[in-house]
Amino acid sequence: MVEYLVIGAGPAGLQMGRFLHRAGRDYLIVEQEPEPASFFRTFPRHRVLSTDDNSLFDGAPFARYSKRSFPDADDLVRYLEDFARPLNIRYNTPVSDLSRYQARHVVVATGNKPHLPNVPGVEHTETYASASTDPTEYAGKRVLIVGRGPSAFETADNIASTARLTHTVGRSVQRIVKEGNEFVATIDGTGELRYDKVVVCTGFRRDTALDGPGVHVLGGDSIKAIRHSARALHRSLEAEHHGVPWPHRRLRSRPDALAATIATRASEIPDGLADVVVTQGQHALLYDEMPTTERNGFVVTSTQVRHYRRNELIAVERRLHRKPLERFFSQQLAVPCIS
Repeated sequence: MVEYLVIGAGPAGLQMGRFLHRAGRDYLIVEQEPEPASFFRTFPRHRVLSTDDNSLFDGAPFARYSKRSFPDADDLVRYLEDFARPLNIRYNTPVSDLSRYQARHVVVATGNKPHLPNVPGVEHTETYASASTDPTEYAGKRVLIVGRGPSAFETADNIASTARLTHTVGRSVQRIVKEGNEFVATIDGTGELRYDKVVVCTGFRRDTALDGPGVHVLGGDSIKAIRHSARALHRSLEAEHHGVPWPHRRLRSRPDALAATIATRASEIPDGLADVVVTQGQHALLYDEMPTTERNGFVVTSTQVRHYRRNELIAVERRLHRKPLERFFSQQLAVPCIS
């Protein structure tokens, strides 16, 4: 019996584990592989990360492991291994049935798996996970890469110097037929084209096998998104089950003070989260990066400010610069605009 069961020892599970560890909660992380960060031991296939923003909260800066703008994936593996070291993790423990575990709260952080589109004939192709990373195997060949994301362009860049031609297409592929050693791809707006190889690089989808009622799901499209969503989930759990107030700070409840703060904060708020500003007389309380926008007060996202009163939408401002925001707050607070 544990209070918190976290499934997965990738970035999401490790970050949640670090929050629970620092809060002194009773928790256990279970991981089916013998070591953490199993996804990044395989992906990206060509072992180059697309960003250097790979640090997790409360951990050592990733710059200590690599100072390159596009670091090696093995550097991230080393970073996550060190991040995992002080945490309570049980490896070689696959989970297929949550009823086997007694936990008050379950956090599923099982990460992503390769996604295949619903295209007739896709089963005859190679995938991003299975295709060779040796560019000489594509020498002189016509290659179709299906996908328009990082994995597709990573693959195209790897083989561009050896392949006879490389086409990269997205959702316009309608059908793929294998004829002997060739592939015939029907592409919307182009017709039928022949290739020697087809590689499907259509990204990843979160593994939803363990999703269910009462389960908290944690994930994100990047480590930056993961660390912010993990912090928001942990704060929610702390407030709901342990009486720990959501962190907040006080602002002056004046149009100029609110506009200055919101103009700065808006560019820092991750997708899917929102700052909430609640006015209380001469002061206002700012709760940063909350997971819901259905609240009273001013709800601030990276694209707009919405004013709610008892969950009723009153006004919206999409110009997130100081002067428009100052006019907006002046109107909503019903006080004169301070120049």
